[in-house]
Amino acid sequence: MALDGLTVPMVTAFQDGGEVDTARNARFARGLCDARVDHVFLLGSMGEFASIDPGERGALLESVIESLTWGVDAWVGCGAPSTRQAVRLAEEAEAAGAAAIVAVPPYYLHPTLEAVERYYRALHAAVRLPLLAYNIPSLVGYALPSALVHRLGKEGVLAGAKNTAGSWDSVADYLDGAPPGFVVLPGDDVLALESITHGAPGAIMGLANIVPKLAVQLVKGARSNEPESARPLHDLIVRLAQVAGSGPFPSTAKFLAQELRAAPVGYSPPYDP
Repeated sequence: MALDGLTVPMVTAFQDGGEVDTARNARFARGLCDARVDHVFLLGSMGEFASIDPGERGALLESVIESLTWGVDAWVGCGAPSTRQAVRLAEEAEAAGAAAIVAVPPYYLHPTLEAVERYYRALHAAVRLPLLAYNIPSLVGYALPSALVHRLGKEGVLAGAKNTAGSWDSVADYLDGAPPGFVVLPGDDVLALESITHGAPGAIMGLANIVPKLAVQLVKGARSNEPESARPLHDLIVRLAQVAGSGPFPSTAKFLAQELRAAPVGYSPPYDP
C-alpha cells in the first residue's frame, strides 16, 4: 500500500466528561476526507493515545474507519510500554481495518536498544500491516538511532518511520542511507517542505487538523516539479505553528481547529486549552 502524501495525526474528540465521543470523531474524520488528505493517523501523540481507556479504543477505531471516504485510510498508533501491550493493540487495529500501524518505542522505562529491536520484530510478526517506527524523543525519553531503523527497514521489519525529533538534522539522518522503498516522514510541520524536497514522499502534519486544505496544497506543491511553489504555504504553516505552539499540546491545536473550522472536539482533563 502507498504510504506517501499527507497524513493527518488526527486529534481525538471527547465528550464533556472526558469520554471518547465516537460521533464527533467520525464527523471530524469526514471533514478531513472532504479536504482530500491521503491518510489519517489515529491514536498518536496528537490523538492523546496515552490518556484513552483501552476499552474505548475499539469503538473509536470502528467509528472513524467506517466514516472514511475518498479513498482515505487509517493508520493506528500502537506503541506501548511493553511488547505484550503493543502486540495486543496492533492486533486490535488490524481487526478494525487499519491500513498501517505506527509505534513509538517503549516509553517511561527505557529498555536497551536490543530490546527495542525485539519489540519491533514482535510487532511485525504479529500483524500483516506495514509498520512504521515513531521517533519522538521529547516524549519517549530517548531517540531511535537511524542505524537501527535502517537495519530493520532493510530486513523488511519496518516499512518506514515518522521522525518527530524536532530538527532537520535528525530527519536528514533518517533520509540519508535509508534502504530502497523505506518511507521517511517528517512529523514536524515546519520541516514538511524541506523534507519532501530532499526525498521524503510525504509528511505527517498536525496542523492539518486546523488547515487541512492548506496542508494538502503544501504537500502536493512540494512533490510537484516546482516545489518552490509551496514556499508561501510553508511560510503560513511556520506562522501557524508558532501560534499553536504558544499553548499546551495538543489542546491549543484542538482549540484552533474548533474555532477556525467549527469542528467541536472537546477535551479530556487535565488537557484543557
